[in-house]
Parts: sequence; structure tokens; C-alpha cells
Amino acid sequence: MNSIWLFLSIGCFIILIIINIIKKRLTKNSHYLLEKDIKKHPQISILIPARNESLVIEDLLKSIVNQTYKINPLNVYIIVEDKDDPTIKIAKKYNMNIFIRKDFKVKTKGYALDELLKYLSKKNQYYDLYFIFDADNILDKNFIKQMVYKYREGYSIATGYRALKNQDNAISISSWLTFLLVNDYRNKTNLNNILLSGTGYYIHGRIIKNNQGFPFYSLTEDYELSIYACLNKLSTTYNKKAIFYDTQPTKYLLSIKQRSRWIKGYILNWFKNYSKLFKNIFFNDVNACSNFEFWLGIIPGIIKVIFLFSILMYFFKSIILVLIILYFLSVFLTIYLINNSYLKLNFSLKFKTILYHPLFLLSYLHAFFIFIFKKNLGWDIISHK
Repeated sequence: MNSIWLFLSIGCFIILIIINIIKKRLTKNSHYLLEKDIKKHPQISILIPARNESLVIEDLLKSIVNQTYKINPLNVYIIVEDKDDPTIKIAKKYNMNIFIRKDFKVKTKGYALDELLKYLSKKNQYYDLYFIFDADNILDKNFIKQMVYKYREGYSIATGYRALKNQDNAISISSWLTFLLVNDYRNKTNLNNILLSGTGYYIHGRIIKNNQGFPFYSLTEDYELSIYACLNKLSTTYNKKAIFYDTQPTKYLLSIKQRSRWIKGYILNWFKNYSKLFKNIFFNDVNACSNFEFWLGIIPGIIKVIFLFSILMYFFKSIILVLIILYFLSVFLTIYLINNSYLKLNFSLKFKTILYHPLFLLSYLHAFFIFIFKKNLGWDIISHK
């Protein structure tokens, strides 16, 4: 059995070396394709899907009004599904547009955005930049200003730094740490194509106009848009100086529900696009490395876990001892993440998060099993307070 663990660890190590060599070779031929249609003062629209979000949306609207880069409130569109939604009354206080959906046969945030943008397209109403936010977001006063800088540099899509709005308990903080890993550690080191997560990003108007809407309808429209950008050689970037705040789940089961939808959306989008991504690795030298990374997806991460587990098993031979070691390695990772973030936690909450976060990472297996066995996994309401 010991030789099997040794063979497995060596095999994983070799695979990781091969992946790294391929990425370095592909990176040499990769470069940005920046937008040429750039204006000094772009026409900006803000889109906010907001069904039953009257409890939280006003803070977002106030933060839009208070931007240092001023936004015309008539260019803000709030999407609801019911003419009696209290959200409408709040939006009218700020002189912002309300769009009431008519097609209730299709769900997901992507369908809501697409229905609005198709409506605007029929009116021949287009913008240079479209910002997309969730109703529970709050923007730093310089968010739009910082993002416009990236637009002027020629980026087709840019996302900001997702900060945590509700530091309520270890669950919400652990959920946010996942986004920190994606945004601040994955995206800031990526050469061509970032991985969008949630909202807090803009799309160049050319993309919306060419598609006559927002044709990204899956449970993870952000990941679907990320792949689209990669396949279509769009320049994307991450702007850490553009800060917005987002709410994270405070209940375990709600977090599992959310993450099981992410897993479903991720897997369906990967199977939908893996052949195109693979083809572009060899025939699209502009961003072949990005195509390779999206094609691999989470596989390198899984291989790293298998490598670490197998090499520990080789030396310690006890699965219980190995799991304990992995737990404490995750504890050290959590300490590093928290200490290198903007979070200012009291001792009790920090201690609880450090102990809980490794279990939160392990609970992705729970979310995966929910995805496997629950057939009617769809776009349900997640209430915000």
C-alpha cells in the first residue's frame, strides 16, 4: 500500500510539472486585445436584478448617488417581477427606472438582465458601459471612478474587489474567503482572462450591442460570461482599487444551497464549452494560456489535494493523522488569508473562523452531493436582510 501512495504522489507531481510547462509555453504567445472604441466620458448604465429586495436595496442606491463619478439616475435600471414589489417605491425616491419582467417562464439572473436589455435594444437605447450589481451590494464612493480608469485603458470587462458587508459569523466570513481566493489571488496573477464571480463588474457596450442582450442564462452567468470572454479574445481585468461590499450567507444550509447551484452551473458550462476551449489551445495563440486554464478548470486544484494527501499517507500511514495534519494546514492557510485581508475581527470571531473555515472548505463535498442527487436544483430566492 505504501508503494501505491508513493506512485500516486509522484504521478500527481509530474502532472503538475507538465501543466506548468505547458502554461509557460502558451504564455509566451499570449497578449491582450484591448478595445479601440474608448470615450473619455462614457455613457454608463447600471443594471440591478432586484426581485423582493426592498429590505436591502436602498443602501445600494444611496451608494450610487454618492459616487465621485456622477451617474444619471435615469440610467439606473432596477428589475423586479411584481408591480406591487415595495422595491418600486424605494427606486422612485431616487428617480431611477423600474423594469417589471413579463416573461416568467424563464428564471435566473441572466434571463432577467437579457429581458431588460432586449427591451432597451428595441428602443435603440445603448450605453458605452453596463455595470451589474446585486441589490444587496454597496459601492465604495470611488468604485465607478476606478472602473472607468480600466475602461479607458481598453478593457472589455473589469471586476472590482469584493469586500464583506456582513461580518456576522464564521460562516459568512468563510464564504467571503472563497471569493478572496478567486478574486485577489487567482485574478490578480492572470495574464489575459479573469474569472468573474458574482456581480460588481462592467461589460463594454459593444458586447451587449453585438449580442442584442445578455445571452448568459445559466445558474452561474458570471462563469459563463468569463468563458465567453476567453473564447472571444476579450480583454478582462481585475481592479483591486474598485471596492464594493457584498452580503454572504450566515446559515450553513443556505450556504450549501448557494454553493450547490454554483457547482451545477460550473459543471454544465464546462461541458458546454470544453471542446471549444480545447480547440483554442492550439489554434488561438492570442490567449491560448487562458483557454488552457479554463479547460483545466479545478483539475489542478484537485491534483494538488491528491498529491498532498498521498505524500502524507506515504510518510504517516494513518488516515486519521493525515486528516488532522490537513486540517491544521488549512488552519494556517486561513490565518494567512485573514491577516492579509482588510478584515478587522475581534479575537473571538477570528478564532471561530480559523477553526471553522477548513470545515467550510470540506463542506463543498456536501454541496457536490446535493448537486448530484437533487434534480430540481434551480434559481431560488435567497433573501437578504
